Amino acid sequence: MFVEVSHPAPGVAMVALDRTERLNALSTAVADGLLEALRTIAADAGTGAVILTGHGRGFCAGGDVREMRTNRAKTVDQRRRDLARMHDIPRLLRAMPQPVVAAVAGPAYGAGFALALGCDLVLAADDARFGTAFLKQGLASDFGLAYQLVRLAGPAMARRLIYLDEVLTARAAAEAGLVAQVVPRAELAAQALDCATRLARLPADARLAMKRLLAMAETESHEVMLQIETSTQIALVTSAHHAAAVDAFLGGDPHAATKTPQEKRS
Repeated sequence: MFVEVSHPAPGVAMVALDRTERLNALSTAVADGLLEALRTIAADAGTGAVILTGHGRGFCAGGDVREMRTNRAKTVDQRRRDLARMHDIPRLLRAMPQPVVAAVAGPAYGAGFALALGCDLVLAADDARFGTAFLKQGLASDFGLAYQLVRLAGPAMARRLIYLDEVLTARAAAEAGLVAQVVPRAELAAQALDCATRLARLPADARLAMKRLLAMAETESHEVMLQIETSTQIALVTSAHHAAAVDAFLGGDPHAATKTPQEKRS
């Protein structure tokens, strides 16, 4: 409920927030559905890439303000448990073996902004809007938003966006390094599917290793990363995928290793 899972192409799972009457606001029920869907996909070896999107007019308007009112009656321990469970979502986006492509159209505010930035790549429709929205609600950020903004856009831009509650257009978000690509809204679904399909076709062992390396590179030193890259590369150089890619390249078809059987026959 509130989260729809589909498989639009071989090896690709699409997870869509489906609470359109509330701009896909993250209620407890929505968050629980999203977490369950992501956990199931993360354990599926047949899925190589994920698209995270929202149905309707927007990606995600952030937390559910109506639920915030009812949550006043909860104890501190209850609130802590609720938020800890919700924070399993950005943890899982980072830890799951598949790269996740956020396909953002319309508003992505507050926790919705953080949800998009927690993905490996962000594709934005030209009508996408990104904003923090926390301070005007009397709240600090959650879902890892402060971490993501400082890491991706730098401390100065993070302070500007959070303190001044500035809303970024898709183009401005791309210029700030928060969005990988901006496309017309009518093309967003097709572009996201094309991107995810390309990712799903990559050799699974190398794809997983690269996702882990990129995550480690955010905190490790240059020397440590060189050591990790050495051990990773030694493991991959003996893989069947690498051998097939080398043979294909030397055989005159450098893309053969990632082609589908149908493409190889044509």
